[in-house]
Amino acid sequence: MKKELWLRLKHYHFHDLVPAHLMDHVAAAFGGSDASTKAFANKIARKLKWRTPFALAAIGEYKKFVYLGVVGEFSVTPSRVIDQVWHEHLLFSKAYRDFCREVVGRDFDHNPELMPTSDQTAVFEAQYNATLAFYQQEFKIEPPGAIWDTPKFKTDDATKAVKVPQKKRDDFSPGFDGDDDTPLYLLFSDSSSSDGSYATMPEFGGGGGFSGGGGGDFWGDAHHSSDSSGHDSGSGSSSDSGGSSASGGSSDAGGSSCSAGSGCSSSCGGGGCGSS
Repeated sequence: MKKELWLRLKHYHFHDLVPAHLMDHVAAAFGGSDASTKAFANKIARKLKWRTPFALAAIGEYKKFVYLGVVGEFSVTPSRVIDQVWHEHLLFSKAYRDFCREVVGRDFDHNPELMPTSDQTAVFEAQYNATLAFYQQEFKIEPPGAIWDTPKFKTDDATKAVKVPQKKRDDFSPGFDGDDDTPLYLLFSDSSSSDGSYATMPEFGGGGGFSGGGGGDFWGDAHHSSDSSGHDSGSGSSSDSGGSSASGGSSDAGGSSCSAGSGCSSSCGGGGCGSS
C-alpha cells in the first residue's frame, strides 16, 4: 500500500551503505539513529561541493522521487539535484539492490540512454512537468525550488508538447490496487482532527524535523544552503526518468518500464548523460 511504502522510505537510514568494520566509526562521527544517512550526505556534500544540510534535504526529496516513481501512472523524471543523489546511491551497487528489494519492494532501475534526440527531450520535459504536478498532488506542498527547479535536460523553446505515456492498468503492482487514486497525505489524515494529523508531518508541509533518515533538521533553511542553489558547477549530471510504464525495458522515447513482479526501469535522456 502507498502508506506503508512511504513509511519504509521515510525511515530508511541507509545502514546498508556502511561496511561492518566502519559502523562504530560512523556512529561516533555522526551520532544518532540516522548516522548512516548523515554519513551518506557528508560524502555527497564533499564530492559535489554542497553543504551537508542541503545534501540531507536532497536525500529526503530523493526518497519522494522514488515513491512517485513506484506509484505513478507515468514515467517520472527527477530534477538535476535528485538525479545526482540517485547516481551516488547507485554507486553502492549491493546496497542499492538491497534497498530496492527490502524497501521499495521491486527493482528501480537506471538505464542511461545511448544517444539523445529532440523527441526524447520532449518526452522528458513532459514527464518532468508531470512529476512536479504529481508531487504536489501526493504531498500537498510545492516541491522545494532549490532541489526541484532545475531539470537535467537542456530545454529548447522549440520543444513540442507531447503526451505523458501512461501505464497500463495491468502493469500496476497488486499492492496498490486499493489506494492508488488517493493522495498520500490524505492516507495520513486524522478525521478527528480539524486540520488532519498530516499537518504535523514535514513531508506534507507540517512542522517537525525530517532529515530523510527519519529525524533531524530537514526543512528550515537547509535547502537554501548549498552553493548556487545546490547545483554543482563541475560534477556533471545526466537526464533520467524513473519507475513507470510498459512491460520490460526502456522505451525508445526515453520512458521507463514497470511490470508487476519485475520492477521499474528508468532511462536517461533529453540532453545526454553527463551534460549540464
